[in-house]
Amino acid sequence: MALTFYNSLTRRKEPFEPLEPGQIKMYCCGVTVYDHCHLGHARSYIVWDTVRRYLMWLGYQVNYVQNFTDIDDKILNRARQEKTTMEAIAHRYTQSYFEDMARLNILEADDYPRATHTLNGIQRLIHELEQKGYAYPAQGDVYYRVRQFATYGKLSGRKLDDMRAGASGRMTDSDEPIKEDPFDFALWKAAKPGEPSWDSPWGSGRPGWHIECSAMVRDRLGDTIDIHVGGADLVFPHHENEIAQSEAVTGHPLAHYWLHNGMVNVGGEKMSKSLGNFTTIRQLLDSPQAPDPMAIRLFVLLPWRSGCLCCRPSIASPLTSPPRPSKRPKIAGKPSPMVCCLAMNFGKPWAGTMGAIAPLVIQQPCA
Repeated sequence: MALTFYNSLTRRKEPFEPLEPGQIKMYCCGVTVYDHCHLGHARSYIVWDTVRRYLMWLGYQVNYVQNFTDIDDKILNRARQEKTTMEAIAHRYTQSYFEDMARLNILEADDYPRATHTLNGIQRLIHELEQKGYAYPAQGDVYYRVRQFATYGKLSGRKLDDMRAGASGRMTDSDEPIKEDPFDFALWKAAKPGEPSWDSPWGSGRPGWHIECSAMVRDRLGDTIDIHVGGADLVFPHHENEIAQSEAVTGHPLAHYWLHNGMVNVGGEKMSKSLGNFTTIRQLLDSPQAPDPMAIRLFVLLPWRSGCLCCRPSIASPLTSPPRPSKRPKIAGKPSPMVCCLAMNFGKPWAGTMGAIAPLVIQQPCA
């Protein structure tokens, strides 16, 4: 009975083979810490917590790394609104993240790298890209030459002519005139008055969003990892750009398996703060008729790779009467339905199998 994953990179289900027997290096893109987490975040981290638990249950030693983005325009804007610092905002909502995930029984990662703690690795990676001809400085900024990377678009399946030019990653389009090509994206941005900045070979500034994860993966897990995970909304441009950055330098695959979870949708649109259609985890759990947190774990996994429609007036209605097994499931002789379900259907989970895998989904934290 082989464990299979749906690999977003190859767009098919593949048998899982770790780089090293018994060892798994797994990286999950984390939150930008400028607000409380909503149910879309809950779905993503519950999904990967369940996958991680299952891999551990199979006997793998999983090195699970998840980052915090603590340098970002959204954090700076929140700091301006509240007349405080970027560091204060990032600290507050990092703590909020840990509180919310603990209530959902999500295991803590083995490591939580942060952008502010990875600046040396970020600058080193940018320098190597520049040396290899994949990056160029421009008026204090540094940009990635997208057309230089021959396989750009292999994860998302997009062609350059079909993509939105200037997908720099949370940066404005005011830098378009200084780019060599509209498709190039920012690796480093020159300092602006009144904003936090750090010294670099290209002048004072701060990193672009995409380069952070490439540097963190490399610093914490090495050039190639087994599994890279995140929400489906990160496939392009974030994960596409991670691949371009990392593989241009190392010449090796960044990850052998790319896994993506579906979104939480409200009225046909992705739940997001920008649309104002979100419910935070703590709003739901602190409401007068709050569902059991373990019921939320079951609800958001139905099914985990496709969209899940959630209407505010009735969001709690399917989240009642959860099963509460206290022990992890055991295998004796013939594999259980739960094991067969997970081993064969990570690529195509079915709602009807959730009763079988409930014991693993909501089990007590692993020792």
